Amino acid sequence: MVIFSDRQKKVLSLLLKSDDYIKSDYISGELNISTKTVQREIKSINTLLSELGADSIKSYRGKGYAIPLESKTSIQMIFKDYEDKDALIPNMQQARIEWIIRKLAVLSMEEKEYTLERFADELFVSLTTLKKDMNSVKEILQSYTIHLAKVSNKGVRLQGEERNIRQLIVDYLVLGHSELHLEKIFSMSSTDKAFVEEIVISNIRKYHIPITDIGFRNLIIHVEIAIARLRSANTNIQQKIIDIEVSSIEYKCAKSIAEEIESNIYLPIPENEVVNIYLHLLGQKRMLVQENPLETAIKSPESQLIERVLVEINEMYQLDFREDVILKNGLILHLESALHRIRLNMPINNELIEEIKMNYPFPMQLAKLLAGSLEKAFKLKIDLNEIGFLTLHFCGALERANTVESSKEIRAVVVCTTGLGTSVLLKAKLQSKLQSKIKVMGIYALYQLEDIDFTSTDIIITTVPLSKKYSIPDVVITPIVSDRDIKKIQDLITYGADEFSISDLFYEDLFFEELDCTTKKECLSVMTEKLLHLGFIDEKCQDSIFAREEMATTEIGNGVCVPHNMEGNVFRSSISIGIVKDPILWEVGEVQLIIMVIVDKHTIREYNDLFLNIYEKIDFQYKVDEFIKQKSFRYLKKLFH
Repeated sequence: MVIFSDRQKKVLSLLLKSDDYIKSDYISGELNISTKTVQREIKSINTLLSELGADSIKSYRGKGYAIPLESKTSIQMIFKDYEDKDALIPNMQQARIEWIIRKLAVLSMEEKEYTLERFADELFVSLTTLKKDMNSVKEILQSYTIHLAKVSNKGVRLQGEERNIRQLIVDYLVLGHSELHLEKIFSMSSTDKAFVEEIVISNIRKYHIPITDIGFRNLIIHVEIAIARLRSANTNIQQKIIDIEVSSIEYKCAKSIAEEIESNIYLPIPENEVVNIYLHLLGQKRMLVQENPLETAIKSPESQLIERVLVEINEMYQLDFREDVILKNGLILHLESALHRIRLNMPINNELIEEIKMNYPFPMQLAKLLAGSLEKAFKLKIDLNEIGFLTLHFCGALERANTVESSKEIRAVVVCTTGLGTSVLLKAKLQSKLQSKIKVMGIYALYQLEDIDFTSTDIIITTVPLSKKYSIPDVVITPIVSDRDIKKIQDLITYGADEFSISDLFYEDLFFEELDCTTKKECLSVMTEKLLHLGFIDEKCQDSIFAREEMATTEIGNGVCVPHNMEGNVFRSSISIGIVKDPILWEVGEVQLIIMVIVDKHTIREYNDLFLNIYEKIDFQYKVDEFIKQKSFRYLKKLFH
């Protein structure tokens, strides 16, 4: 097997990370070796690459060394197959921060410490730079309620409640695509892994405990981590003692799993690990139960909160889910187990979260509203994984609402000035030619329109031009209702499907190529004041944009946020773009690109596709970076054309 030395890994890392030539004296300075040694190492690396069937590192007189661009991908893939991804030296701050956390997670599995000097040496940065990185590392660790403990002169290590450390290990080693050799870290043979899975499956069947595939995988991962921690003779495990129901099915199942693991892999499983398994099983309770919880949960705080949030969504977005029993059942069932997990600090991992963020940005906004209300009501923190699961419930609700909307009759009033006989014929022909798509609510003379309440009507069909515009659209046809007339009516009915052409929603006056702002409030103020001044919105609409941001952040990742209105008048639908001069802290992360969507709430059903089309243009960081770099309204129009 081809093996790269540590020094060769570092040389390769420098070359793979560089987009330009690297001179030998730079490499020698970084690695503290002579230029002659650099030449020998490059020669040895090329020999190893040749054995692997890869292209060689090229030498250019006067410029230095480089890996040809067309060869980088193949060399990276080969290098990845033979070495850990973490052997490649990260050169960006965020990458270094993640590298440090992964390293700390590995060290916690091995019960080892690391000095700051060793971190700095391996990352090729100064101690000053490393200390800045460590401040960010500590902030992330704090979100897990973990801190760095100094162990005399040996270095630092993770310290905190065992459950939190294990969650960090899952997030950064198992789910973080770190591509480390996990079987080495977890010290589990394939035979032991198979035993564990068989034991868990047989017991959840034996005790008839419903569990999702994601829940099953989470449980297996945590059992494997527990075994690895126990095998490392970890004497510093901190576990809170909690009250449990020892007579429950979940505890009996957990106890049985622990006993069978002990007998099969000869490892004592202490009571606190039995409790951990119990908590995982309890967190899955009723996730798959197909019953109607509304009958038993109608007065529960959770169900009452759901009812309030659905009323808010209807008021904000004209989306009425208040009678959607499927949605309410699903949310109550999910929250029963989700809130239990959150209170016990047993988060669940959502493997679909990236796909959900990318494909369902608008339903995710609805889920964030619910999550925000839950956080305030129950004094807890709901993470993005849980919000992703809530999003799926709203996705189903939107699909059901769209199905109902597409099959709904169009309610019309008919204005006819040529007599009763003509009006009766007109009504009959409309209903015959449009079949079940239209319902004629009544036939009126022109003067009677002033007395009609149009709140329960969709369109006006008239045989004469109207002298004024009303709150609903109108279409003029001939009394004989020709095929051309039918086409005009059909076009009006289906107009909403093509109402939005995104490029038409951009106005150069609403393009801020360099916002010199330092706070979220300042950015929103500048952008909404311009909308107000130009007559696009009223003050109530302006206030609603701030109110929406207070309810839950509109950040969607990659340094982008999408604020939008909830109430007030929108006189002209539009999208305002703001590029912040320097990234600012929004709520969760830093934001530099603001896409403010202003659309009348009566056309809110178009929002999902609108958000999707926007997100497609900024779903990767490099797209956002290019957009910010261009700072061009012409580029914006071309991008969304």
